[in-house]
Amino acid sequence: MRIAIVGCGVIGNRRAKALGEHSLVACADASIERAQALAALHPNCAASQDWREAATRHDVDAVIVSTTNDVLVPAALAAVQAGKHVLVEKPGARNAAELQTLADAVAEAKVVAKIGFNLRFHPALVKARQIVDAGDLGPLMFLRARYGHGGRLGMDANGAAIPTSPAAAKCSTRAST
Repeated sequence: MRIAIVGCGVIGNRRAKALGEHSLVACADASIERAQALAALHPNCAASQDWREAATRHDVDAVIVSTTNDVLVPAALAAVQAGKHVLVEKPGARNAAELQTLADAVAEAKVVAKIGFNLRFHPALVKARQIVDAGDLGPLMFLRARYGHGGRLGMDANGAAIPTSPAAAKCSTRAST
């Protein structure tokens, strides 16, 4: 498939690295420098600041939308209306009404659209689901989950923030002992 990526930040770059046999033919970002940097890694890939251009190109089969939340639906909707398949990053939309608009357009265009819940089958989440389904915890009233990216500056091996300033320490959600 020929892919366009709208949003060339961290997630857009990760998705580009995972394309395998598929080719990245266009990428767009509000920062032309980010779009150009990603495009430079892929032969014959065009860079643009205009997501509309990338999402509706005639030589694109599918579009990956990895933008800020306010652009997720407009970019995905433009791609769908142009007959493209879409992978839109979570949360997919800012509210249910926006997501319904996108779902209706997908049904009408008869294309495939998915939301990139990339941790859905993470082993820890699969195990948590098994525990809940087994009834070991009783009925759930509330659930909060957190997942971090260990290895980044300011993060420890478990992905929890290491406060580096008094303000950051106040925002830390780590339990104190």
